[in-house]
Amino acid sequence: MSLIIFVPFSILSLKIVKRADLIVITVCLQTIAANVGCMVLPIGAPHNIVMYTTSNISFGSFFLILLPYVIVSLIFLIAVLLFIPKEDIAIHNIGEIQFKRNRFLKRVIKGVDYYLLLTFIALFVLIGNLENIAFFNTIFKNIIIGNEVVCGVIVSQIISNVPAAMLLSGFSNNYEAIIVGINMGGFGTLIASMANLISYNILVREYNESKLRYLLIFSVLNILLLIILLGVYAIT
Repeated sequence: MSLIIFVPFSILSLKIVKRADLIVITVCLQTIAANVGCMVLPIGAPHNIVMYTTSNISFGSFFLILLPYVIVSLIFLIAVLLFIPKEDIAIHNIGEIQFKRNRFLKRVIKGVDYYLLLTFIALFVLIGNLENIAFFNTIFKNIIIGNEVVCGVIVSQIISNVPAAMLLSGFSNNYEAIIVGINMGGFGTLIASMANLISYNILVREYNESKLRYLLIFSVLNILLLIILLGVYAIT
């Protein structure tokens, strides 16, 4: 929800002050920040709500599990910001903005990514069925149990971390490891988190000419942060 609000606002604002060159890095960092913010509280994102209700881990314990990764991620964001050149931005006079309610509602309805929603619904149905098939149940348990963090990261890169949370929690009771895995798994590929897809879709709609540049910078920053967080996991 934060990205749905702030990404379009940032793109519009940067265009108004004639600093479209900052749109790509701004949206990249906003997306990373949203994924970091998801980790602060168990109610911050769908995958954490799933794990919070499934695991019965206390609110405080859930917060402490992810605290080291939140701190390191914040340091990473600050470090990246320090490399962005500090330049003056001229604020121009902004005229009155006309608001048409009917046009707004049409854009809201048409702007929903129904294909994305249907994809996630199909994944949830598939995961539920896999849990009930003995053959797949045995295979997934053998793969996941003992490797929850690694599986959480890898599976999130393929089907996103919300379906990954449902999949892993259906085959393992090591909820703390799953929580760490799926939250780290939100960084990496474009599909790793719904937040990533939301930002990309907004950028493509509002500033399509920079989508390739966005994908490059987004991938580099996310993969770098994922490697750092895996290092934090390895030493903790």
